[in-house]
Amino acid sequence: MPHLSPMSWIMAPLMFYFTLMLFISCLWWIQTPKFPLITYSFSVSSPKWMWN
Repeated sequence: MPHLSPMSWIMAPLMFYFTLMLFISCLWWIQTPKFPLITYSFSVSSPKWMWN
């Protein structure tokens, strides 16, 4: 196996966490159809502080 760089050890958990949160957000959206504006604003505002 090739040796993993330190960056891979950082990116792997981040990608797993991002995928997990996206999956939970989708389930939350399906289970709470009464609050589309809250879930929409949450999904829109999240990438701003995560990527900037």
